[in-house]
Amino acid sequence: MSVDFRTLSDSLGADELAVYFRQFLEEYGKKPKTLDALKQLYELAYRQWDTYEELDQEIAVRLEEYLMAAINFKSYDITDLLISIVENLTLKKVFQYIIDAKSSVSSPAIRKLITEAEEEYADTIDNPYDDLDEWI
Repeated sequence: MSVDFRTLSDSLGADELAVYFRQFLEEYGKKPKTLDALKQLYELAYRQWDTYEELDQEIAVRLEEYLMAAINFKSYDITDLLISIVENLTLKKVFQYIIDAKSSVSSPAIRKLITEAEEEYADTIDNPYDDLDEWI
């Protein structure tokens, strides 16, 4: 049975979210990487960010594989959503791949999107919660 991840509580813990990430991978892992599927993953990624905890390593590796297969530099919407997911989950390998591929992207709008993400997150993708101590 499919879950609409948009209906989940905004205040789930990392352990609870791990169950949903695994469910997402089970349900969507072998299906086409569509915009709708990525929107479902974005809902989980957004909630994960709010836990201020790193993603479970096993889940991170599986999601990296999923997202690498989903990259489509011909689609602005998919690229935009992918970047948001990668930033929220701090998936450094996928982020670096996207940044490294920027020069080969034919769409100026998508190149600009990638450049903006690089400027905003390149320094913090390794440790996004670094300045958390300043807020606490």
